[in-house]
Amino acid sequence: MCSFQSCTMKQMAVDRKTPFLPEEIIRSILKRLPVKSLIRFHCVCKHWKDVIKTPSFIADHLHHSTHQSPSLLFQENDRHPLQLRLLDCEMQVREVRNTPLIDSSSWVKIIGSSNGLLCVAINEADVYPASILLWNPATGEIRQVPRTRTIDRFDWDCTVGFGFSPIINDYKIVRTYAESGYVISGVEVYSLSTGSWKEIELGNLENVNLYLQTVSANGAIFWNGIKLGVEEGGEDDTDLIVSFDIAMEVFTLIPMPNSFSKLGVYDDKLAVLSHSRIGDFPNYLCSFIDLWVLEEGIGSSTKRWSWTKKCTCGPLPSALNLGVIWRNEIACVAFGKPRLVSETRDEIENDEPKIGLYLFSITTNEFKMIAIPGCGSGRDVFNYVESLVPLGNNHIEEP
Repeated sequence: MCSFQSCTMKQMAVDRKTPFLPEEIIRSILKRLPVKSLIRFHCVCKHWKDVIKTPSFIADHLHHSTHQSPSLLFQENDRHPLQLRLLDCEMQVREVRNTPLIDSSSWVKIIGSSNGLLCVAINEADVYPASILLWNPATGEIRQVPRTRTIDRFDWDCTVGFGFSPIINDYKIVRTYAESGYVISGVEVYSLSTGSWKEIELGNLENVNLYLQTVSANGAIFWNGIKLGVEEGGEDDTDLIVSFDIAMEVFTLIPMPNSFSKLGVYDDKLAVLSHSRIGDFPNYLCSFIDLWVLEEGIGSSTKRWSWTKKCTCGPLPSALNLGVIWRNEIACVAFGKPRLVSETRDEIENDEPKIGLYLFSITTNEFKMIAIPGCGSGRDVFNYVESLVPLGNNHIEEP
């Protein structure tokens, strides 16, 4: 018995000197956990804390979350408080808590979402342009973006875009100015890595104006835009898409497949959702959504861009606001009282309003509705993924 106890004690002593699991397995387990758990694990041991804060682990965790746990983020309205709800990959809805402290009189708008970071514009009374902050809801980290320009005149329009470039591993904010709501007259770019703004050349943005809607994909930021005709009675205004290469900091004009479209991202490519309704306003019978994907080729400027229609979803409820493309589905927010093609007039008049999120499968053309508490018209929808991406240079380097 004594010999057995002595052998056991020696084995336990050896075990204490070696890791219980190989490093690769520990990292593989940790990258599958939610951010909230990983933050708690900072207290388990210094080694785990160091692993979790390394850039390579943050990248591995982001890659896994992006492909396994994508979510949808909903902004309740444009007024403070910033009310956000999250639909996770398991189709559960929860409220996003601990939002940034913002003055109650401010107008708040989420500009964009990239790798778990949100770009938020805050429009305060008598202050122009809007202030901007970057926020990681999962970690709670907030970074106030410095204000570089204050304009007393309120006849200036400002358009903001936000995105990430894997080539330079940097997040950038682009802000354009257009006097009196017309063509762009100035552009500023903010870099998260340097923490500063700089002015850049307009390039080919002459006689171009941008709409507020923006998306980001593959190291570029995109806006719906319009190129104004140069002379009266001459060239007509042209709808187009404006692309900003985050690494090179240059603008490109891309022809649009059709007008009045919503930008999106499908299979890591720029996409356009176009919405058509059947029937007479306001009593439309149904609607259809076309999905177009941009294929970038090589050739002359007129033949470089090619749009391919991937699918047509429908017939669908008529009263829908186009949202985003999420998990091979098109997410739309219902407004008013959507009418389904299969419903009779009595069912439409007597049924409760169907307010919420509609998901339309790109592959099967089937759709489903998910109730979102407090969901109403005008709600913005964003692709989102929880991440450990920091907003400063406070992560440690690789050991």
